[in-house]
Amino acid sequence: MASPILNPSDQALFDRQSTEICAVLDKYIPANKPIAFIPFPFDGNVGNHMMWIAVNAYLESRSIRVAYTAQPWTLNVDHLKRAVGDGTIVFLGGVSVSRLWPWHAEVKRKVAAACPDNRLVSLPSTMILIDDEDRAEASSLWEGHSDAHMLARDELSAQSGGDAFPDTVTVETVHDTAFMLPPQPRNKQAAEMDIIWLARNDHEGAGFARPEDIMIFDWPSTLEPYSADVLISRICSKIRDVAPVFNPLTNRALNRAYMSVSRTMLRRGNQALDRGRVLVTDRLHPHVLAALRGQYCVMLPDLYGKNRAVWDYSSEAYSTIYWADNPEDALDLARDLAARDAAED
Repeated sequence: MASPILNPSDQALFDRQSTEICAVLDKYIPANKPIAFIPFPFDGNVGNHMMWIAVNAYLESRSIRVAYTAQPWTLNVDHLKRAVGDGTIVFLGGVSVSRLWPWHAEVKRKVAAACPDNRLVSLPSTMILIDDEDRAEASSLWEGHSDAHMLARDELSAQSGGDAFPDTVTVETVHDTAFMLPPQPRNKQAAEMDIIWLARNDHEGAGFARPEDIMIFDWPSTLEPYSADVLISRICSKIRDVAPVFNPLTNRALNRAYMSVSRTMLRRGNQALDRGRVLVTDRLHPHVLAALRGQYCVMLPDLYGKNRAVWDYSSEAYSTIYWADNPEDALDLARDLAARDAAED
């Protein structure tokens, strides 16, 4: 299935945003040293895998060697330190410093404490901190570390993080790394319905009532537990733990297995979006995937303002992406867009 030919203005916007992201990453990730890239998103959230694929493509383009990678539950800081030496430790983006998803922050806290002399780079993230307690926890995340750099994926996050972190922590705004992905395949012939709604089923959801006559689904929460790549990743992690002498080999094999898992998840994400002409969603990354596919999408708010902040900073100018404040307006708009999409066939 061929990738879509995007609207020229959309393609130009993707190209410009990708160039901006690469320029910022170039500034903080030296090419002459190995890196650790953690944590691998061992989950079914397609958006996390979009970021993983995009960042690995960037690292490959600069011939930067990933000397260590791990999912959160297999992370061993002693192995990490031995593998990366004085290289840079790079953290995957997302919602990564607040207590909304606390294990992200705990990975950073654990690594920062164990690696005080390494450069730490947290890739573009939402850093909307929800109360004073959350801000206090975030402010101590890099305590005592003099070479920590937080990238915010919207201006609201940059303001929130800048207010919380000490002056020793660099905060810079740049687009989510998923915007670096190439155009994605779309099979319009596979559309079974005009509108599909990818709705959050977790604590970030805004609690909207869901229409009864629309297909509603969410990303799966887990990976296929017995797929070959998942099993290979588990075997490599075990070998690395019991036989550290083989770490250079197991790290390479592990990263290949992780990449294969992420590509599978992205393919499933594209297949899920193929089922409808128009996507309505209150998740963040599905709208990026829709834009990469040249597919109409209506974004809804999440509970904490993450979606609107990224829309304002990165997405408003894409020709296929629209905003609605509530489900009623979203569905009215989606019906109009479905009719427009059908007329364009």
